[in-house]
Amino acid sequence: MAEHKIHLKIEKLNLGAQGIAFINGKVCFVDYVIPGEKINAEIITEKKDYSVARIKDIIKPSSARIKPGCQVFGTCGGCQLQHIDYHDQVELKRDILKDTLRHIGKIEVDKIEIVYDNPWHYRNRAQLPVQNHDGLKIGYFKKGTHEVINHDICYINQQEINQVLNVLRERIKKSKIAVYDEIRHQGNLRHIIIRRGTSNGQLYITFVTRERALPKSIYDGLVQEIPEIVGISQNINSKKTNRILNDMNVLLTGRNFYEEILDSKIFRVHPISFFQVNIPVFEKILDIIKQEIQGSKVIDLYAGVGAIGICVAPLCKSVMAIEENPEAVKNGIENAQLNSIKNITFLPGKVEKKFVEIENADAVVLDPPRKGTTPQVIEMLGKIGIAKIVYLSCNPATLARDASLIICKGYHIKGVYLFDMFPQTYHIEALMIFERDL
Repeated sequence: MAEHKIHLKIEKLNLGAQGIAFINGKVCFVDYVIPGEKINAEIITEKKDYSVARIKDIIKPSSARIKPGCQVFGTCGGCQLQHIDYHDQVELKRDILKDTLRHIGKIEVDKIEIVYDNPWHYRNRAQLPVQNHDGLKIGYFKKGTHEVINHDICYINQQEINQVLNVLRERIKKSKIAVYDEIRHQGNLRHIIIRRGTSNGQLYITFVTRERALPKSIYDGLVQEIPEIVGISQNINSKKTNRILNDMNVLLTGRNFYEEILDSKIFRVHPISFFQVNIPVFEKILDIIKQEIQGSKVIDLYAGVGAIGICVAPLCKSVMAIEENPEAVKNGIENAQLNSIKNITFLPGKVEKKFVEIENADAVVLDPPRKGTTPQVIEMLGKIGIAKIVYLSCNPATLARDASLIICKGYHIKGVYLFDMFPQTYHIEALMIFERDL
């Protein structure tokens, strides 16, 4: 039977970096393409409202198309954009952000400033699942599956993390440890997490296991072999879940944190703490935030371990940091003391409940999770009469939704920035500055 090919022209990319084409008016999604390209493709999924196609050959390639350097690009799900020249990547991300603000928020933005740094080997944290299907595999999942794609080098993880991983791989092979099988919920070793202080080179390793037992041969002597390792821990997650980390963490050797230097401040990052993965770009974000809110009385919402609040505090009258996670609050207080920051106060609890306790402030910084903030929080921003809102977002869709509500509360957009925190991937970090209408 002859293979059926369909001719498509790629119009634009969506939020997941999939190409969008149209077949008789119906949208069709295609991976690993670039706007303007003409391709032959085959339909692999047909739904009532859309279809999904796989590229077969390129009739007219984009001038932005390059050959990916990674051997597993297109199979591994870690990156989506390595086939696009980097300067074109960030321009396409700007188009996606503009398009999302327009369609979801009904917001037209003339200017979006793009800020970026090194597009390779930037990640200071790797969370890697472990599988034993046809041999030991440690890497990221194949797109849309839970099949691990093995790799010796990842071009977005810091080189030192790749080197540590290759040492661990050999130790795991020799240890004969049972690797976790998520379907049968059997076996032991589930994930390896390697974190590195970008500025000081400190390394921290966490083994995620189903059971308390862990062969000592996997980690014994590692600190002597790799002196940059400051601590090794074991996180025990016995649940049948996709969640990587559990609350039970056991220190195996060294100390229970590594240090990261951000904006000349020292942060102690614990095994289950969240911290930014691209330090050079995050410091550029901090530069803009500091320019906007210096001299203000600031509320830091969704404060985490205080990365933003602690860095801006020396330039502000005061900072009130609100954070729901009690462990993050504890870490934030520790980090403030470590840096002798006395004008920041941490308020533990849900943002919606704690925000009402604050009577006045000049500026608010929001760095919410992917789901964005809530209408209640935006309502309170309007009631308090905050003069300036600085909103950092990792999800353009929820940013567009929230920005529309903020504008309805009597604010206008002063500036929009796209910070490329995650080169080679579809992820977009955006910063919007709002000022109260006079």
